[in-house]
Amino acid sequence: MRFLILLSIFICYNAAGAYSASRDKEFSLPFNFPILLSGNFAELRSNHFHGGIDFKTQGVINKPIHAPADGYISHATVTPGGYGNAIYVTHYNGYTTVYGHLESFTADIAAKIKERQYSEETFATDLSFGQDEYPVRRGDIIAMSGNTGYSFGPHLHFEIRETESGELVNPLLFYKEHVKDTKAPKAFALSLHPRPGKGCVDGKSGKKVCKIADNTTKETISAWGEVGFGIKALDYMDNTSNNYGVYCIELRADGKLLYSSKMDRVAPVENRLINAWVDYEAYYRRGEWFMRSHLTGNNPLRLLSTDDNRGWLVIDEERTYNIEYTLSDIHGNTSKYRFAVKGKRCDIPSVDSKGAQYFRWDTDNELRDLGMRLKIPKGELFDDAILDVRRTEKPDALSDRYNLGGVTYPLWRGCEIAIQLKNTPAENSEKLYIRRVTSGGGYGIGGTVKEGWIKAPISSLGTYEAALDTVPPTVKEQKSNGGTLSFYIADSETGIKSYKGYIDGEFKLFKFSSKNVRLTCNLRAEGVSRGSHHLRLVVTDRAGNETIIERTFKN
Repeated sequence: MRFLILLSIFICYNAAGAYSASRDKEFSLPFNFPILLSGNFAELRSNHFHGGIDFKTQGVINKPIHAPADGYISHATVTPGGYGNAIYVTHYNGYTTVYGHLESFTADIAAKIKERQYSEETFATDLSFGQDEYPVRRGDIIAMSGNTGYSFGPHLHFEIRETESGELVNPLLFYKEHVKDTKAPKAFALSLHPRPGKGCVDGKSGKKVCKIADNTTKETISAWGEVGFGIKALDYMDNTSNNYGVYCIELRADGKLLYSSKMDRVAPVENRLINAWVDYEAYYRRGEWFMRSHLTGNNPLRLLSTDDNRGWLVIDEERTYNIEYTLSDIHGNTSKYRFAVKGKRCDIPSVDSKGAQYFRWDTDNELRDLGMRLKIPKGELFDDAILDVRRTEKPDALSDRYNLGGVTYPLWRGCEIAIQLKNTPAENSEKLYIRRVTSGGGYGIGGTVKEGWIKAPISSLGTYEAALDTVPPTVKEQKSNGGTLSFYIADSETGIKSYKGYIDGEFKLFKFSSKNVRLTCNLRAEGVSRGSHHLRLVVTDRAGNETIIERTFKN
């Protein structure tokens, strides 16, 4: 049944892709210069798929962006990270286009945003517009490209979303004829994954990685039982040195299709399922992306399709099994990689969970260690997990420290942890929080205190403890020039919550960039006249600690 469902979804995806491709004239290009991409759709990123494509803007900002179809501007956002300045255009053809990292908006929208920023005394803002407020026609200039938000070079992040469902659709289904691409994807390494308790590779239960050269591997591989495969690969395009994600991957064993993936669309709720698809341990430990061609216990990612054994190859004969990967891009450029796996009988070791906590992905799990409670609901783990949970006693601290021992077991939407407080402070209880402890120190994830316990939602397993934040944010003034006030602001514990600047007692807009942690005020743009003025800057962290800067300055 699972196979039939996946097969029907795969067929529907193919049909949807063909349908979209046949309608590509509904969208014209957002730029009037030759198109090059620095990123393609559904590339692998930390905890998410890249939701669109990145248009290069010839190394500069302020390139005019044109509406690709009739519609109306329905949304505008300003954030210190993420997309930075962004707009959303809802079109009459059933799609919404999104434009991120903008330098500036149209004058009317910029005025509306500034009005909201001043009325709410905030830099980050989010505005929605009605169908009749800002209509656009194909070709109208709707914004100027930039480098705002979490962008590290001028470009336009561009998305196409299905308006009704909100699902992200591959823009190259509409624009592929505008992108020159004669280069096929390239693979660099193969991975083999014995199924725990059911398979082995080279007589062992551990993963094996083989380098690829000349479309194969020189290593001899033997296996027995159920084995999954993975591949490390990238795609390339003409006239650029960038690399990209692979559009389509197929895996066959002795000519039979075991697995395929096709990057046509993805829903926002599926983003963290990327951690179920890839070899998460390889990414976490070494930053390597291996795309697995088999499904773990819980992996409802719809862009993947498998046979009725979920992509696992059953090796139960002492013979040679011929394995073939086919990688292709959206333009049809294709490369093939062939390997031989020799079936060799061996004793398959059972799963050993002695001395550890064994959590199943398909049930609710709860752990009650001394002074700590952890609840992982059914479906939050992507596979069964063996957690070596350890408690470090800290008599003089707010709580003991708990290592959940599962950093390579990612979670989907998250779970809750509760830690018992041993030394609750009589004052400043509102400044308590749970800290995720890392090799670099750690960071705060918040927390709610009740009846001697503090609890918080967590998105990953790791090491946690209770902490107290009484240290105000760091604020350092930078050298100002050209009528601009500039400050470096940071908080090493709970993080920055808000920042407000007042000049001569009146709120003035200070813009914050999370990529360089700079807070700046363009005095001329904010209507500050020449002469001497008084500045009051208030920076607050999430525990309520404040740093206040007051001084006189000349503009």
